[in-house]
Amino acid sequence: MRCSLCFFLLLIYVIVSVAAQQCVDTTEVETGFFAWDVAQAPPLLSALFPNSTLLRSAWETRPLLSKVSFAQQQPNEQSTSTNDIPVILHNRSSILQLQSSDKESGDPLLSLLSVDDIISIISQPHIRHGVDYKVAKKIIRNGEEHLGILPKPHYSIDEVLKHFHYGGFSVVINRMHLRWWTVASKARRLEEELNSIKIGVNMYLTPEVVLEDQNNGLTRQGFEPHWDWMDVVVIQLAGRKRWSVANEPAVYLSNKDQKRKPSVEEIKHYVKSPARFEEFTLCPGDVLYIPRGHIHNASTVLFDDLVNDDDRSLNRCPESYPSADIAKLLSWHGPSLHLTFGLEQGCEGTLESLLHHALSSYFDGNGASNSIAIPAESCSHRSQTATTKDVKWKTILHHALAEVARRGHPCDFPSFHGTNTMQNLACSGSASLRQSVPLGLSDNSGTLQYSHLNAAYLRALDIFSSSASIGRTAEFIQTLQKPPVDLELTFCFPGFSQEDIVSCPDALMSLTTLQATNEFAQVLMNFKKYASASFHTALKIMDKLGSDIREMNRKRQLVDLERVAQEYFSS
Repeated sequence: MRCSLCFFLLLIYVIVSVAAQQCVDTTEVETGFFAWDVAQAPPLLSALFPNSTLLRSAWETRPLLSKVSFAQQQPNEQSTSTNDIPVILHNRSSILQLQSSDKESGDPLLSLLSVDDIISIISQPHIRHGVDYKVAKKIIRNGEEHLGILPKPHYSIDEVLKHFHYGGFSVVINRMHLRWWTVASKARRLEEELNSIKIGVNMYLTPEVVLEDQNNGLTRQGFEPHWDWMDVVVIQLAGRKRWSVANEPAVYLSNKDQKRKPSVEEIKHYVKSPARFEEFTLCPGDVLYIPRGHIHNASTVLFDDLVNDDDRSLNRCPESYPSADIAKLLSWHGPSLHLTFGLEQGCEGTLESLLHHALSSYFDGNGASNSIAIPAESCSHRSQTATTKDVKWKTILHHALAEVARRGHPCDFPSFHGTNTMQNLACSGSASLRQSVPLGLSDNSGTLQYSHLNAAYLRALDIFSSSASIGRTAEFIQTLQKPPVDLELTFCFPGFSQEDIVSCPDALMSLTTLQATNEFAQVLMNFKKYASASFHTALKIMDKLGSDIREMNRKRQLVDLERVAQEYFSS
């Protein structure tokens, strides 16, 4: 009788949970959790994007352009074209104020890096082609675009310059935050202002397009259309580059392990309006924000194209600046040079991560960590090895959460899939578990940011508990054993270890029995009860892990920068 009553209660729980999921998925979610005051972003962000309201509304939602204005345009003026990228027009006064407050010499942005600096970096004895930097350009193979990289592990600086000037190759240097002090300084400052776990920086130097290239139908660009698994802030330092950016994500708030090469069909759709914004040109001093998951690409552009565009066009660079000194710095002729700052939340800095910490806390602190979902003896004899272990419910629920957070969503390329446009979607539901969470909020429990995050955490908990399926979890684990070939990065979650690898996926079918389904629902219900009252505990664990990772990265950064400095001054 007691068992029948338990089964009846579990059945009611599952039914109510499914109904709750239908409600939760349509609830609009607060976009973005910020480490700064509601009214004003901190100094560097305010200088890069001198309109905090537009920056907040764009964060993790849509691209945003911050562009140096013409003399006749008003600061903070916005574009009125319906298919133009949202834009902040400004006169760089905020950048110059940043210069005086930082007591820096030269322009705070445009003096970050020069071509001579790039030559110094590539000339360092320890740097490896194909690993630390690439000489590359877009190529067409079998009708598809690919990144063509020169094959040798080492090239002299003369060889690099020859390919750059005469072959139309771009130069890409990875991890610039470990190679150049001025770049590292800005990356760390952004890291602190955003309370991000890690900000990495890459550099892109692309040759200027010449008339012969245009006549041959060629443009010089470094990469084929792609999307990133991190939000990026692009700062144009020299030259100019024409950008094309999708106005909707291919994968909404893409995770590291969701990164893949866009299909030919997706690329064809992306290049057509209204799937992307009208093209625009980055000039020296311009800054571009692109949320993760948005397809984009860029190329250098013929000088005459800029001269012939009308004065208010986003495809034209200013001819005059507020002072003669700035005009000297803002040279927009020649090769294009830009830095891309990537906000790398990874496995550790999202709402999903926060729930993973709550899961670990529940299982490790409530004597449930050893509860077994699949005994080792359930594995077939051919699958059993010396390392075959029991699969615990803790591992199953971690994978169940990861599966829910990685589901497809109506906000994934809606115009490509024939669904509503982004303007009509709340982008809530399971995809909202991929929202980033800044560090340090556990020490600010009285703030509005903390309150918003707490509410979002409870929504995410509802979504997980009502969406998780033992059958879909089993399929997800099997997929991880043989990931698709186009996935570039591996799956992970906070605290992931060898113990969390399911060593005998052929036994997963045992999870689809009625008994296992009921046990899964019971474990999930117990976890939800615990987690509902454990937000601050999970947040403190997340803050501690994230801060430890950031400190470890900074120690490595200091070692690398000191080595670079020694090589630079000894050469």
